[in-house]
Amino acid sequence: MPATVVLAVALLCLAAACAPNSAELDARIERAVAAAVANAPPAELNSLYRQVWPSVFYIDPTDGHHGTGWLLEPGVVVTAAHVVDGRERVIVRQATLPTFTAVVVGMDVRRDVALLRYDAGQAQLAPSAMPLALGDAAVDDIASDLLALGYSGSGVKREGTVGLPKANAGILSQITNFGPDSYGRNLEMDAAVDPGDSGGPVLNTAGEVVGMVRAAARQSERGGRIIGTFYAVHADEIRAAAAEITAGAGR
Repeated sequence: MPATVVLAVALLCLAAACAPNSAELDARIERAVAAAVANAPPAELNSLYRQVWPSVFYIDPTDGHHGTGWLLEPGVVVTAAHVVDGRERVIVRQATLPTFTAVVVGMDVRRDVALLRYDAGQAQLAPSAMPLALGDAAVDDIASDLLALGYSGSGVKREGTVGLPKANAGILSQITNFGPDSYGRNLEMDAAVDPGDSGGPVLNTAGEVVGMVRAAARQSERGGRIIGTFYAVHADEIRAAAAEITAGAGR
């Protein structure tokens, strides 16, 4: 038998030995699909993000720092108090639409909540920008999925827009009460938020705002370094602060 034929037969035999049979191929496909599903974000969070991002804004106090806010009701945006501290007016930037100006109605420094009011008849919001409903988070919800939106690291484009907010997925790790003289009730979560995300909404899979991004934990009470723990103002604290700020502004 010629050498070339022997080589061809050998290569065919090698290929046949390496090729998986039907059962092995099916098993490989199943493993690949399972790995892809495990590494993909939950479908409900992707859908949720697409529904709510038009209601999330870049809050620009024009002092070199910025934060995030979200639509509570027509004409009212909620953000963190530390984002707008010392300001009477701020610029509100959108993903793709023109900026508008909002007045700082008031703030609750202890709870880290501020309300901004804008002219709903003048500001051009996206048609799908709907108020985000406040929900609740309880001990029974620990280990459930959360989605935090914010504008960490986002730059302002030439036309003043800022693009879509970032999505940070995680779970509710714990509910902590810092007490009436501190920050009140907060959510502990592992959704990795950063500076610029402060004031952003934290939503459950039902699309309800259960918290608002406040801070990252850096040290424990004993001074030890903490990694991967982030705090959000509990929805109950947002409700209470909004009611008190509104009542005070009405006087």
